[in-house]
Amino acid sequence: MKSIKPLSLMLFSLLVIVTNSRASDIIIVDNGQAKASIILSENSSKQLSQTATVLQQYIRKSTGALLEIRTAPGNNISIHLGISDYIKKSGINYQTLDQDAFVLQKIDESNFAIVGGSDWGTEFGVYFFLERYLDICWLMPTDLGTDIPSKKSLIVKDTKILQTPCYISRRLSPININANTPFGTWGRYNMLHDRINFNHNLMNLFDPKFFGKSHPEFYPKIRGRRYIPLDSKDQKWQPDFNAPGIADAAASVIINYFKTKPDVTSYSLGINDSENYNDSQQPLQRPSGITNYLGFTSRSDDYFKWANEVAKKVNAVYPDKFFGALGYNDVAEPPSKEVGIDPHIVTFLTYERLKWAAPDLKANDQKLTKDWQARSNLIGWYDYAYGYTYLVPRVWFSTMHDYLLWGSNNNIRYYYAELYPNWGEGPKAWVLAKLLWNPNQDIDSLLNKWYTRTAGLKAAPKLKQFYAIWEKFWTQDINNSLWNNKKSKYMPFNNLNYLRLVPQAYITMSEKLLNEAITLADNSQRRERVTELKKMWDFYKLCIQTYQNSQLDRKGGGDVLQNSIEVTTTLNRFKDDPLFSPVVDWIKEKIFKK
Repeated sequence: MKSIKPLSLMLFSLLVIVTNSRASDIIIVDNGQAKASIILSENSSKQLSQTATVLQQYIRKSTGALLEIRTAPGNNISIHLGISDYIKKSGINYQTLDQDAFVLQKIDESNFAIVGGSDWGTEFGVYFFLERYLDICWLMPTDLGTDIPSKKSLIVKDTKILQTPCYISRRLSPININANTPFGTWGRYNMLHDRINFNHNLMNLFDPKFFGKSHPEFYPKIRGRRYIPLDSKDQKWQPDFNAPGIADAAASVIINYFKTKPDVTSYSLGINDSENYNDSQQPLQRPSGITNYLGFTSRSDDYFKWANEVAKKVNAVYPDKFFGALGYNDVAEPPSKEVGIDPHIVTFLTYERLKWAAPDLKANDQKLTKDWQARSNLIGWYDYAYGYTYLVPRVWFSTMHDYLLWGSNNNIRYYYAELYPNWGEGPKAWVLAKLLWNPNQDIDSLLNKWYTRTAGLKAAPKLKQFYAIWEKFWTQDINNSLWNNKKSKYMPFNNLNYLRLVPQAYITMSEKLLNEAITLADNSQRRERVTELKKMWDFYKLCIQTYQNSQLDRKGGGDVLQNSIEVTTTLNRFKDDPLFSPVVDWIKEKIFKK
């Protein structure tokens, strides 16, 4: 197995299909009978072995046929997974594939291949195969959220398919695709894959356990007093990026890190989540009083002068390593041309792109992205796509499609969102994952697929109308409200006064549509899915009505809801629900302050 390619700029093909109508199709399952085997090399990785089992299990769930997993072809059709000796001689051009890309290709009458640029690509190729040829959809986490049509046969057309993701790094927090959890498994099946480290990390890089006594000058003076953090969890500070020797010290830590973790391809230089910079001197390259568009003192030159030096020193030892950075708060605008950005640094620009629903904010963010790209070819987007945080369905499908398509067409290749999904928002997370892979897809077709596969043909229009109500709320009503602070990088999610803006007509119609969808769902599993959505809607509705009926909570906090026995009782009913239990913890901690 070849090593995973380093992150680099490359061309991205979306979908190439070549059909030879004269050749016969490959029959894998015929009327419930297996006609093929899954072939793995004897030295295949654990990841590929697990992928083969997933392929085997889902084919059986759909068709009833059990395909044997073998290390060598037998007398039937062979489905080859990954880069084996056979594939190396097959003529398939896997060498040029991105690590997440894959090709599905018939080799001859007895051999079909699913091959990726790495084991990740092969794994994603298997999920694509299952969705394309068996119509399997992972709509939401858990078995309830998985739609598996029953098929008597599995026939693969004589087609070559090549796919490469438009966004090569695709992460939605807190979904961990390496965790054996309903959320992690869902994210994996929907081909999420994080490929660059970039989050807040300087509190770890400058752990006070190692530098607190030996180099106190690395830490800031705040209001004239040196601030030494108690431990590496404390990020209420920023390093003094101009301190003598601070780049050498950082580079030494990172070089030792890569020495112990040679397979890791990147290291985060993301600033801490704090505005406590060293105030004993002015920023190095900027005159006093210069602020960025968010109103923060610009520290971009100071930060990138340091980060560039660190990257250069580490790359002298490990030339293929990359570094993630955050265009955040005091570093929200690009550095000066004189400072620039090292070509191995990937900078994630933090902004809530739901704000693109407002034409002026859309234009501003596009311009800012272009300004950053004048300094670097490696720019990513950091988005705030919250679900847990809000107490009404928060969806913006057309706007999401708009900005992801623009980003793809303008060389944005890295995407991260603080999603924290509330699955009461229906197709939001699924659509986001699909668009990250290929934003050229038609948004209405994607949504109609989710609605139909979730609830059935008759019920689908009801779900569509339900979520259209809330898309209008967030892309039109909210944009014109005083609640929405247009100058902030994200909406004020801690202020619940948006609940006061929900019209009674939205509540009445939402209730009616979901009840009708439950009635019209065409089988018991789909009825149960819509019932799950309705359970969360009942909680949303209760929060809206409780908040609107109270005149006590003028600051926008959660006291009104926290003090409602009915609200807390309803919320606690979700604590054992695998779809909604994380929502309980978030609301109690962040909104109820418990």
